[in-house]
Amino acid sequence: MVDEIQILKRALERERFSRKAAEEILEEKSAELYEAKRKLEESHNELLKLYGNASSQLQGVFENIVDPYVIMDLWGNPLKMNDAAIDLLDYEEANKKDSLLQFVNPEDLEIVTAAFKTLITKGSLTGFKLQLVTAKRLKKYVHINCSIIYEDGVAVAAQGVLRDITEEINYQKRIEGEREKYMNIINNMNLGLLEVNIKDEVLFVNQRFCKISGYSKEELLGKQAGELIPLSNDKETIKQENANRLLGESNSYEIKVLTKSGELRNWLISGAPNYNLKGEVIGSIGIHLDITDFRLLQSEKEKLLIELEKSNEELNEYAHIVSHDLKSPLRSINALISWIKEDNKDSFDHSTIKNFDLIEATLEKMEQLISNLLDYSSIGENNIEREMVDTNQLIKDLKKVLYVPKHITVHIKDTLPTVYADRIKLQQLFQNLISNAVKFNNKNKGVIEIGCEEQKERYQFSVSDNGIGIDPKYHEKIFKIFQSLSDDKESSGIGLSIVKKVVDLHSGKIWLESELDKGSTFYFTMKK
Repeated sequence: MVDEIQILKRALERERFSRKAAEEILEEKSAELYEAKRKLEESHNELLKLYGNASSQLQGVFENIVDPYVIMDLWGNPLKMNDAAIDLLDYEEANKKDSLLQFVNPEDLEIVTAAFKTLITKGSLTGFKLQLVTAKRLKKYVHINCSIIYEDGVAVAAQGVLRDITEEINYQKRIEGEREKYMNIINNMNLGLLEVNIKDEVLFVNQRFCKISGYSKEELLGKQAGELIPLSNDKETIKQENANRLLGESNSYEIKVLTKSGELRNWLISGAPNYNLKGEVIGSIGIHLDITDFRLLQSEKEKLLIELEKSNEELNEYAHIVSHDLKSPLRSINALISWIKEDNKDSFDHSTIKNFDLIEATLEKMEQLISNLLDYSSIGENNIEREMVDTNQLIKDLKKVLYVPKHITVHIKDTLPTVYADRIKLQQLFQNLISNAVKFNNKNKGVIEIGCEEQKERYQFSVSDNGIGIDPKYHEKIFKIFQSLSDDKESSGIGLSIVKKVVDLHSGKIWLESELDKGSTFYFTMKK
């Protein structure tokens, strides 16, 4: 019994000791916790004091800084911002509990989180760009340069300078859109575009250049264009032209090239210097047009012109020979008829004499036709001789030699100009028009008026009459050779064809205004 009591006493003593030890430990821990709480409160007060001092010290800066300036905690909550930042972010309208950073795209949060880690690690961050949503729900792009504010080596806040780059970004997007549009045009146009630097190294080619040269972009970029494509004879031309580009000269020139497949082609190149923003020549840009087919056509045309000129010469020579050979027997026939009539004037009856007269008239008409054909064939560029011709005096001289019946008057309505033309051919022109006006005038009192209207680059002449007129449906027909609307034996159908040919040789136009039985007016133009 005594032993049991002793055991209980010892156990009670141990329990009292343990409780006392626990109370001592608890009291010690409470003191530590109180000290930690006190230090935490002191740190918090120091942070507030620091912010308060900084705010006071930066107040003058806030009032004078132009760019938006913001101080925020490390969770993005604003502590202080100047008026420029308030205007940029519309922050006065915002819920003050919201974070300063409101994103357009949810994925931007990860970008900003990574940026903050970089900021805290390195202490600063520059050139950071972000799209934000302001308090008024406006989307804006901002450029941010920021840094950490430290206290005793501990990051306590962040400060940043912001710049609104919304217009700049939108402008860049528009520029990029325009660039893409024009690149599509450049790549699909029918002209080869090549850009080289001052060393003649290829910097850019479009699809058309690749097509006409046969080379791919990969085969061209970085290569020297002047050594890759032109024939050996034209490589010096390329070098000289590149030297001209360095001097700021622009011009066009033609070279022969060999494509990748070995095909010989002709290119027309228009080259111009390429400048940087400082106005320095950094290379050249060339527009290339493949003119091989054009050159082939031109060569064929030159051959045809030579052949045509030769044919015309032979034709003119033939016309003169034929004219001489035809006129000679006609004159012989005409002489024989005259002799027969003279020798047998007492033997032939009236009907026979009349038939002989018809033969003579036909022979005369044939000779006139041959002469007119010779005149028509002789009118051409090769025998035109231009000089200053006073048309006023030319008409006066014509009136003296042309047969004009007394009942018809020819007068000059306006003072006629002096023109640069072939005098003989211009005389043929007016002679045919006046003669036609006389020939086909059925009025008791015929009137022919010659006038001229001065225009900006040319003169417009007119020859009017009050004769029989011409049906409008024949206005085009009458200018064609052998087209006569009259059964008159003196009409060969060549006169107006000669008129049109003379006008064409002087680069003019001729047309007609006429009504039946009211007369006609022929208009034609000549360059000043």
